[in-house]
Order: sequence, then structure tokens, then C-alpha cells
Amino acid sequence: MNLPVTVIRLRLGCLDSAEQGKSCPLRGVVTAPSPAAIEKCFHRTEGQTEMTDPGGFSYPSPPQPYGAPDSATQPFSAHATGFAPAQVEVDEAPVAPFYLLFDVSYSMEDEMGALNQALRDLKDQILRSPILADIARVSVMSFSDSARVDIPMMDLARDTLIGSGTILETRGATSFAAAFDALRRQIAADVPALKAKHSTVYRPMVFFVTDGYPTEDDAEWQRAFNDLVSATPYPNIIPFGFGDANAANLAYTTHPKRRNESFYFIAKQGMTRADSIAAIAKIVVQSVVSSTQSAADGSPKITLEKAGTEDVLQQAPAWDTV
Repeated sequence: MNLPVTVIRLRLGCLDSAEQGKSCPLRGVVTAPSPAAIEKCFHRTEGQTEMTDPGGFSYPSPPQPYGAPDSATQPFSAHATGFAPAQVEVDEAPVAPFYLLFDVSYSMEDEMGALNQALRDLKDQILRSPILADIARVSVMSFSDSARVDIPMMDLARDTLIGSGTILETRGATSFAAAFDALRRQIAADVPALKAKHSTVYRPMVFFVTDGYPTEDDAEWQRAFNDLVSATPYPNIIPFGFGDANAANLAYTTHPKRRNESFYFIAKQGMTRADSIAAIAKIVVQSVVSSTQSAADGSPKITLEKAGTEDVLQQAPAWDTV
């Protein structure tokens, strides 16, 4: 007999984990899932998706395949004997790109441990939540005399570098111009690549961390910054400073500058460098997580999580003036 085609609509599924042989509820976002991945992940006891057929019937969980065993642990299979052919539709999630732009000049030597630990903490947070992994795309960049990409734009759940060695190491002086020029070029390459794979890509968010003054003159680094923020697309930039960082420079590198919305963070007078970098790392990690969660909830926004850092860092406004 001719059986109706069953449409399996995967909403926020996490078949990437299933591809690796892990059991998981369907919560993250799936792109081009293989039948093998569906069979590994889609159990009748874990059916959390909407399933419909052309006749308009809905199922709270996968229907019993024709001729399949009655065991509640039997995996649902689109290829079970006598079962209707399955058509998979994917409700794709948007992606949110983040850039972590770190000063690694020689004056940052004592802070490298804290920054490398922040990367491990961020990866751990993403690994705990398939939804975060599906939406957040993270790139790590560092700068001194020159700038480079230490981790290319990616889902950190797929990263193989963090935890296997030291990612960030000190070198050279402090060129803001090199940092902003490299960031502009990287965004120009990354965003089209993301848009080629995802229908919705949010505006990039940059966490810019430095402990000092730029080594070039103001005209040079400000030219590089202005080129960055006048490009399409421009990023949202939240600067963090400590040590010899200058408040005026941090305010200048905040973008965009909107009343009651735009801020930079600077260490309070008398704070140790160790306390300052620990507080900065905490805000960066938690803000990536919270901003990504807001996108997962359908209300994307920049969420700066500063709880527990108020005694160390000052949140200062960077608003337009006339």
C-alpha cells in the first residue's frame, strides 16, 4: 500500500552531537542531517519535535513505525520496515558572530594565563548547551606590533585547540592600527562566509581588551578604527582597559555611541592587574553566553553581564557629543 510521506520538522535540534555518536534531545539547530544522525538521535522516548504529515495530523512524538517492536527504547527509524519515507525540514537558527580581540604586547605577560583560562571557560559554557553552540560563532584575534587570527570564526564546540595548548602568547608592542585593520579585513571575509550558510547573521560583536596606549600616533590608529566602523557591516565594539589604558581611547573605540546603550569598562583606581583581568575575563565570557542566549530566546541584544565585577571595573558611558 502507498503510505503518506512523513514530514519531520526539526526545530532547534542537535544532530551534530548525534553525528558523533552521542545521544541527545532535539534542541539545537540542524543543517543537512544525515539519516544515520536522525536514527541515532531521534528516539521515541525523546521526541520533542513537531511532526506533521500532508493530512494535517500532528504527533507529540515520533509515530510508531509499522512493524517496529513495542519497546520504549527502540530508536525511531525513517528506514524501519514498512514505514513511510521521511522528509526532513529544518528550521534554521540565526548565528551570532563574536570577536575576542586581545592585546598580547609584552606588558601583558602576567595576564596570559587568565586570558587562556577565559577561552577554556567560554568553550566549557558552550559545550554545556547545544543551543549556544548552534548560534554562537567565535573568533579569537590577538595583536601587538601586528595582528593575527588565533582561532578562526567557528562553533567552539568543534574547536581542537583550546585546552590542548597555549593559544595566546605575548609578543611585541601595542599597535591599535594593526588590530583594527586586521579586524576589518576579517569581518569582511567572515560575514559573507556565514551568510552563505545561514539565512540570518547578526551584527558582529567585538570584545576589545588592552592594558595600554597604542604605539603609533593617534591619527594612524584612529584612521584604522574609523575605517573599521564605516565598513559594511560595522561591528558593535565593547572595549575593556586596565593598567595604563587610557579612558579617552576606550571611549573613542566604543561603537556605536548611543545614549544609555554604549559603554566601555576600565579598571578602578588602585585595582591590581590580576583582579582587573579576572573581572574582564568574567564579563567577556558571561556576556558572550548571555547575548547568545538572548538570540536563542528570539530577542537578540547585547547583554553585558557585570555581576560580581562592580568593585573592580567601572562601566563608563561612551555617548555621542555635539
